[in-house]
Amino acid sequence: MNAEEQEIYDFLKGFRDTFVSVTDISKRFGRGRKFEEDRNWARPVLRRMEMDGLIESNPFGEYRLLASSAGSSSVDFKQALKTPGAALADTTIIRIEDVQEADAAS
Repeated sequence: MNAEEQEIYDFLKGFRDTFVSVTDISKRFGRGRKFEEDRNWARPVLRRMEMDGLIESNPFGEYRLLASSAGSSSVDFKQALKTPGAALADTTIIRIEDVQEADAAS
């Protein structure tokens, strides 16, 4: 996580169950003229964080920390493929780093 992502992540910790608009996030961290030039400058950062599985969005384009489902643990995608009847929708995404680490450990 880079510095911007870490700041946004820490900020969203204060709004655990509440979605926050891109404009509010951009305004909070848009130092100087950054916010004046682009009121949605944080959108690409937030989208990247969403793709990394750190946050989630609603249909209105607002963001919050990824809600953890009580009682369910994330399942590795590779493990789910080997397990008959496993719901692939409940699996985690495999990243290239995970594959490289597994290859290095072998």
